[in-house]
Amino acid sequence: MDHDEAPPAIPPSAPPLHDPYAAFRFANFNLYMTGNFLAIVGRQMLAVAVEWEIYRRTHSATALGLVGLVLAVPVVCLSLPAGHLADKYSRKHVIMFAQIFSAIASAALALVSWKHLEVPPWPILQHGNNLLRAFAGIFERHHSGFHFDDYSVPLIYFLLFITGTARTFAWAARSSFFPTLVPRDTFANAVTWNSSVFQIGSVVGPAISGFIVAHINFSCVYVIDAVTSFIFCLLVLPIPRAPAKKNHALENTWRSLQAGMRFVLSKHIILAT
Repeated sequence: MDHDEAPPAIPPSAPPLHDPYAAFRFANFNLYMTGNFLAIVGRQMLAVAVEWEIYRRTHSATALGLVGLVLAVPVVCLSLPAGHLADKYSRKHVIMFAQIFSAIASAALALVSWKHLEVPPWPILQHGNNLLRAFAGIFERHHSGFHFDDYSVPLIYFLLFITGTARTFAWAARSSFFPTLVPRDTFANAVTWNSSVFQIGSVVGPAISGFIVAHINFSCVYVIDAVTSFIFCLLVLPIPRAPAKKNHALENTWRSLQAGMRFVLSKHIILAT
């Protein structure tokens, strides 16, 4: 045997096969994504139905636009406190409590929509309608067809604000809770599926909402949203709780919020978003 002969080359090992369903191999992810999909569908159903109902009751484009504003105000004002709460306490419990409050608000919205003609003319509701009428008059001076004589309208806005607040706290906790559902090497696949589920739910929800409103009523849509929120809470319940990380340097809540605000203001990219 020629000792100068090179040893036979070892064939390269085949690259590992990509598993497009890797994230679904984990039970906790399956539970979360099922509940998340239902909650997204319910949320999108509610968004379409409540805008439709507000416009039907007021015939005001301004009132329609205020729906988005009422839902956005909690996001702008409470995102930092919600993030602090998610860091300080159990994210799982924050999600569950937020979903319960969201379900209660949606159930109350269904009741108000169903019994809107029986809402008592409380002075605070009358003042709310007067304020809405004055606000609409600023932007719709040339449109006299709007009216704010339904006492359920201010109540609907109030319940939407509660819904937006609950979802702000849920969103902050879910953003931190989601990475704990799968190992690090599967996280990219989980994010892809999470985005896909959101897009599918955003298409399916409005379609179902329109069908139900056309053939049944608005209250049915709100009841479905309440049920989906509650189901999400139940599906999160068996998922093991991820321990909250305690930062002893920021024990004080106010100091923690100040530190978060300084960080956001110092990062122009984050501030721009």
